[in-house]
Amino acid sequence: MKKEEQYLILTFGTVCLIGISMAIWKRKRKKKKISLQVFDSPDSKGSGRCMDRRFIGMLQELERKTGYPVFKNINSGARTPYWNAKVGGVSNSAHKIPVCKAADIHIPNTAIRNKLVIAAKLVGFKRIGVGKTFVHLDSDTSKSQNVAWGYPSGTKPPINPFV
Repeated sequence: MKKEEQYLILTFGTVCLIGISMAIWKRKRKKKKISLQVFDSPDSKGSGRCMDRRFIGMLQELERKTGYPVFKNINSGARTPYWNAKVGGVSNSAHKIPVCKAADIHIPNTAIRNKLVIAAKLVGFKRIGVGKTFVHLDSDTSKSQNVAWGYPSGTKPPINPFV
């Protein structure tokens, strides 16, 4: 075999390997499909389907950036008016159906909480509630933006990414 043929085969093989590698990389980067049932109001099966798709995309980006399993730790997503009142939610809550632009995410410790809060701002969340065991995120643009608050409501947040 001539040297030119060897180089041609080597070049072709290299190009094929690069193409296969890029296809695998793209497949891995695709957003995984999530079950919207994790957002269901406890009193209304299937209500999680109302969740805002842009909001879901932001949560997926947050999970990707932090490595924290956000969707496995949803405490509260969509809420019926009844359920919102039962848990003490505000009357104009972004959790309420049909708005569906909020979620409370369980966090096991302060370090993960702080990591999520900082990353949430970087992902584009502009409304962040910070509790001891959860983080509230919403994308309701009809409310004040670039705000963080603590719980109980009205208290200073333990971490505020907007200051």
